[in-house]
Amino acid sequence: MELVFLGTGAGNGVPEFYCNCKVCMEALEDSRCRRTRCAVVLCGEGNLLFDAPPELSSQLLRERLNRIDCFFLTHAHHDHCAALGDLELYARFHRKDRLPSVMSPETFEELGRRHGSVEEWMNVVPLQAGETLQRFGVSITAVEVAHSRGTLGYLIGTSMGRTAYLPDTGPLPDRTRDLLTGIENLILDATFWGENWYPGEHLSFEQTIQTAQELNVEMLYLTHLSMHYGKPVTSREIESAIEPYRDRVRLAYDGMRISLG
Repeated sequence: MELVFLGTGAGNGVPEFYCNCKVCMEALEDSRCRRTRCAVVLCGEGNLLFDAPPELSSQLLRERLNRIDCFFLTHAHHDHCAALGDLELYARFHRKDRLPSVMSPETFEELGRRHGSVEEWMNVVPLQAGETLQRFGVSITAVEVAHSRGTLGYLIGTSMGRTAYLPDTGPLPDRTRDLLTGIENLILDATFWGENWYPGEHLSFEQTIQTAQELNVEMLYLTHLSMHYGKPVTSREIESAIEPYRDRVRLAYDGMRISLG
């Protein structure tokens, strides 16, 4: 069983067509430094997709993945749900059945406002923070985070331990900190380098490192990286900054894989 990082960028991605900062230049010269918008997929008995960013189709093609068995949505912001149309086409014309889709009731309500009825092609499974369901031998627990109304993170339990996917969050609520203490893998929002423009909804690089240390997680993966909000920072500079924490912190890249048993 593997968890694949489909995308590791924040809302803008790297590079952007309108930008010639050092981050975008690095990404143009080195394809490994290119970051599409954030999503992961857990590949095992079934393929569990977490979020549907604008580049989803090309991400799945890149990883040679042609099947989605269940979809988990963290929230209804554009960079996490822009590819719902692709999933609808998949459900209607290939799967020929509604796609099991897990989200909070608030996110389902927001999808209705933004996209109209999705129940024709989604089999929506409402999940509240603290609730757990089982899919293909994996336990998935909805986790409360500090972001927009109804946003969830997900705690994935496998034979190899626990992995949390929290791409969009500010400082974690106490109940979430209790739940995540001592977990094996934490995939966490590291949106801002330096000044945090939205301290209630996102984390800075420094806050992300501190959070992982306080929770005593075995391995932290930095994701949802803006790279060029405010002060631009290259992947090479981030790699240098995490060198003192190398045994417990990794910079996630598009296409990176984690073995989960």
